[in-house]
Amino acid sequence: MGRRYGWGLALLLVMPAVQADDIKVAVAANFKGTLSKIAEAFQAETGHSVTISSAATGVLYTQIRHGAPFDLFLSADAATPQKLEREGKGLGRFTYAYGKLGLWRRGGPAPDEAALRAWRGNLAIANARTAPYGAAAMATLAHLKIAPQQFRVLTGSNIGQTWQFVESGNAEYGFVAWANLVEAGKSAEAWEVPAAFYPPIEQQGVVLKPGPATEALVAWLQGEKGHALIAAAGYGLPAG
Repeated sequence: MGRRYGWGLALLLVMPAVQADDIKVAVAANFKGTLSKIAEAFQAETGHSVTISSAATGVLYTQIRHGAPFDLFLSADAATPQKLEREGKGLGRFTYAYGKLGLWRRGGPAPDEAALRAWRGNLAIANARTAPYGAAAMATLAHLKIAPQQFRVLTGSNIGQTWQFVESGNAEYGFVAWANLVEAGKSAEAWEVPAAFYPPIEQQGVVLKPGPATEALVAWLQGEKGHALIAAAGYGLPAG
């Protein structure tokens, strides 16, 4: 489990107002749309701006290892921020959301477990080696005892590309982030995969470059306004 990044909030309470700054955030593809809304509200309230770079979690990890100048990393899993902390490249891990997996058939009707078992066409899945939602999709197939070889699998480099495979019609079915379906108004065309079918998608953040503006954003993410936007986007919230 992640922990609340309490010391950042404490600093906010004791330090004087600071000059507006730009916070460079690396964010997993599934959370990009939600972060954009959070960044807009955060900037209006604090004056700090947010520059967003989005890719698969594994890709962002490699960029960070090679010195990419990010201040904050919002991962789609917990393991990658833990690894960065162990490597001395991050600190103050915190859980900001729990992801949910959806199976989407563009244009509907919404698929279900029976429809997936009967399907023999194209299925879009994010790369399970670099994208936690791809790993969740593969775990779902394993739980249902469905062999991936049943489909012509189109592998997206991240959950955003997986979405595009279905949106473009190149794949009739796709495992995507439920939050992306909610954001696009497509949840009626999708099956919310039961959480018991895959390991929890605990999405953690980790600070890469501490500073007042970064700490302000972390506190905002964990506060009432941030939680409201995260929940409205279709994510589960951390306890506490």
